[in-house]
Amino acid sequence: MHTTLIQLFQQTAPRLAAVGCAALVALGCPGERRAGAGDSARAIPVDTVATDLSKVQTSLPPALPDTFKEPARPVSRRSGGEVVREPPIPPAPPALMDAVARERTSSQFCYQEFGQKVDPSLNGGVALVVTVGGSGITDAKVASDTWSSSAGKPVNRCLDERAESAWKLAAGAVPAGKYVVRMTFTGR
Repeated sequence: MHTTLIQLFQQTAPRLAAVGCAALVALGCPGERRAGAGDSARAIPVDTVATDLSKVQTSLPPALPDTFKEPARPVSRRSGGEVVREPPIPPAPPALMDAVARERTSSQFCYQEFGQKVDPSLNGGVALVVTVGGSGITDAKVASDTWSSSAGKPVNRCLDERAESAWKLAAGAVPAGKYVVRMTFTGR
């Protein structure tokens, strides 16, 4: 009989423990209270007074004008292993774009001879960084391109070689500095 009681205890002990835990949880959590006579003192009063908020005076200072300016994106280059940040390059002034337009045949030559002969449907564009000195253009190199195929790479090389000498500026027509010249080319 002694073993029977032990076996009975072993079988019922887990159930008794579970019921005990459930009872403790139920006692520890009060649950929802129903509104009754005892809870009326705890009810939050509803504000029914109409207030015109446009007549409320504040002690805030007046708003300041919006002075946010988007930061310039720096261009970086390597100089002796060190990264040097340069300011963004402005677009070409009208006098420089006039010189580019006057000598459009030189850039068209590069496009037709080195690009379209390889890929007749070649189209895209380039952004050249043009350096202007006191006596005119001192350097012009393709900085980026959007060619539709790899046939545009020889066009870039031709523009690098010809643009500096083809585009002529009158002395002082454009302030010295670097400028971006954008050109677009389309196929037949």
